[in-house]
Amino acid sequence: MASAIRGMWHHIAQQPESYERKQYYTFGKTLGAGTFGEVREASFNPDGRRVAIKVIKKSALSGDEHMVLKEIDIVRHLHHPNIVKLLDWFESKDKYYLVFQLCTGGELFQKISDYGHFTEEDARRLIRYAVEAIAYLHKHNIVHRDIKPENLIFLDTSENAPLMLADFGIARIMRSDDEILNTMCGSFGYAAPEILMREGHGKAVDMWSMGVVTFSVLCGYSPFWKYEDPRALMIAMRSDNVEFLERFWWGISEHAKDFIRQCLRANPSERLTAEKALAHPWLAGGDVSTRNLLPDVLENFNAKATLRRAVLKLQAVNRLRKLSIEGASRRSDSNSSASDPENDLTQLDNERMAAEQAAAAHAASAAAAATAAAPTNEQSSLPGGWTA
Repeated sequence: MASAIRGMWHHIAQQPESYERKQYYTFGKTLGAGTFGEVREASFNPDGRRVAIKVIKKSALSGDEHMVLKEIDIVRHLHHPNIVKLLDWFESKDKYYLVFQLCTGGELFQKISDYGHFTEEDARRLIRYAVEAIAYLHKHNIVHRDIKPENLIFLDTSENAPLMLADFGIARIMRSDDEILNTMCGSFGYAAPEILMREGHGKAVDMWSMGVVTFSVLCGYSPFWKYEDPRALMIAMRSDNVEFLERFWWGISEHAKDFIRQCLRANPSERLTAEKALAHPWLAGGDVSTRNLLPDVLENFNAKATLRRAVLKLQAVNRLRKLSIEGASRRSDSNSSASDPENDLTQLDNERMAAEQAAAAHAASAAAAATAAAPTNEQSSLPGGWTA
């Protein structure tokens, strides 16, 4: 009787049939929020299990609701110990609700910063978790396209908690290994050069991103920290010349450096595949440094530098996201891109300059307002923090 009444009410309220499933969840605190909605902690009423529910506003999708349905179609078939599981989903007339396994251990760098001691062996263990997840995806012809520290989270707060790969919002199922994707996507600083230059891309972009993540985990900064001009950044990314500053890389194994170089090959066909990466001497168990890397990692990934770079790159990141969404709505991934990469880089450069000017103005205003500014020990010649 109660079910029939609810069904009648949903029909009158013009709610989709699946909205009936919302009754099974009790919503709790907000875990995070973004452009498209928020993530809420919740309890599954039948057994009290805690879950995370991604709530996406349909109005924010600007007609691109197929992107959410594509994410659901991809993630619901994934079963891997290092990939966050989609447990359920339903919708209302104005929102989508995606129910995920709840991960409570925090993001990658958050967890690292909580360690009292962090070695190359610890880094290798974490990176192997991530590469195993990517290898599983690639075996099933799925490319993630947004590998970055924020999307690598820990299952729980235990010392040896597994690292989990999350957020498949711009992932893509490929029809074949030879399919070429063209959408501008990913996160500035982690996206492969072939994405930024609209040269067509495939699974290799995930391993480029893993090269950047691995470098950053071992020292706390990006391999391309020097380059805030998008054109200079592109030249550096295409150079196949990764710089390892001796101050931060002394003692770290040559196997680790070689693994990073192999991931950061400008030519995608020369890049390590995920499967081959697992057999690389570094991930396979070669000798590694026992030096505590945590002081350097924390020094380079400090909050001030992260905030500064976040301000400078904010508009560039937004530009990438805008191009990705616009591109998805104009065409399918397999069609040629109508956008000119040179224009994209020009736009990114203009936005960087505008952000720099805004940051400088903000800094000048803050300095004028300060009555007793403390001296800073920051050295401009050293790498600072890195953000997406």
